[in-house]
Amino acid sequence: MKNILFLLIILLIVFLGLASTQAGAGEIERIIEKGEIVVSLNNGYPPFAIVANENIQGLDADLAKLIADYLDVKVRFILPELYKEQIPKLLAGESDIIIAAMTRTVERGLKVDFSDPYYEVSQAALVDRGMVAREANSYFDLVDVPGIRIGVKADTTIARFARELFPAEAVKIYPDHPMAVDALLKGEVDATVHDSPFVRVWAGTHPEHTRRIKPLLQPVTKEYYGFAIRKGDPDSLNWLNLFITQVKID
Repeated sequence: MKNILFLLIILLIVFLGLASTQAGAGEIERIIEKGEIVVSLNNGYPPFAIVANENIQGLDADLAKLIADYLDVKVRFILPELYKEQIPKLLAGESDIIIAAMTRTVERGLKVDFSDPYYEVSQAALVDRGMVAREANSYFDLVDVPGIRIGVKADTTIARFARELFPAEAVKIYPDHPMAVDALLKGEVDATVHDSPFVRVWAGTHPEHTRRIKPLLQPVTKEYYGFAIRKGDPDSLNWLNLFITQVKID
């Protein structure tokens, strides 16, 4: 009787182990089986995602293509119109992974699992030179400017932080970063706030506005971008962390 009971316990352990292995096959295995990875990007956010003539380029797009190469699958991009749609679309299965210059935050971490950081940024600004002193060099130099109007992208850590620094009526919300900058050029706002790579690239590629628009790039915050996937898939998360480590080494 004891031998039979012992045998049943062994069989149960083996069965549970097999079931666990199958259940934990993970998203990476599913992606390989279907032959395609669907990646959600941040629409129109250089240098991370640039859409031109139906061509998608940029650092995040390049990382997505490299993941696809490692997995030997095709890559397909989606570009949600609004940033707040990124996580809902992932959870609804419309994408497999978010690689969208997304800052790792505890609030977002309640909904998705983040990879290790792949990029560190600071918040930075573009400002009408007439609004600040010649020696101004950081976003924080805008805080004490009387009556300043700040343009930010909706549903971002940038928008949240701006509301902490400035009166509510001073913060103007836009669907994306280019629209915020367009408002600055039209005089609808006096400054716009972005992550530092965007400010650096915009200033470098728009020399015609140098006499009027000043970039403020002195680091004032530390934020870290991570890949986001659906919760409950430690194997895929471990692989993505290994991928990030390999990319940094290379």
